[in-house]
Amino acid sequence: MKKKYREYFKKYDDIPDNYMDRFHLMMDKMKFSKKDLEKLKVAVDKLLHKRWNKLEFVFYMTPKPTSRPRTTSFHRHFYVKDASDNNAVFKQFVEECKDLDFSITTPTKFYVTTYSEIPSSMSKIEKICAELKLLFHISRPDWDNLGKTYSDMVQGYFLLDDSLIVDGRIRKLYSSKPRVEIEIEFMDKYDCKYNKKKIENWKSIQEIKDRVIDRDSII
Repeated sequence: MKKKYREYFKKYDDIPDNYMDRFHLMMDKMKFSKKDLEKLKVAVDKLLHKRWNKLEFVFYMTPKPTSRPRTTSFHRHFYVKDASDNNAVFKQFVEECKDLDFSITTPTKFYVTTYSEIPSSMSKIEKICAELKLLFHISRPDWDNLGKTYSDMVQGYFLLDDSLIVDGRIRKLYSSKPRVEIEIEFMDKYDCKYNKKKIENWKSIQEIKDRVIDRDSII
């Protein structure tokens, strides 16, 4: 570990800790011209106003890392039955939904809220507060296991790869009706040409070419 720390500080010790100091240092080193500054201003403005598309799903199931949900209708509602693989189940579901006939290949936000059953030992005041989302579920399953379970479920077919997730959140609450709510937001375009080229060169994208939408980059 000491060697890793020494290597880190040797490489980055001269870079300022302060955000603005780093910004000015980079600007000086790259020798920005007036024309470059104008281009930078346009790029920053475009990125600050980027568009996100949103999708929401509800899985009627008890939140567990090993649960196997299966859809029982055309609607985005799922019930737990015997299923060998969550990913295969979700793949079958999106294939049946005409408005989900594409795969997400752009930067993605992934938010999961799990609702475990309200414990019978809670007082009636606690139970109502739990249903109102005012109490938190602090027992297992762990939040990171839940996040991995549900991100894996949509990965590979609907979401090209979970490395596209750039922002995520797991909330653990209670409800009289256990369920899992998933909210996905993905960028309408790639944020930059570098990332667009990088993603389009992934081997996995070749396997689902018919589901990939040709998207431009913001900058």
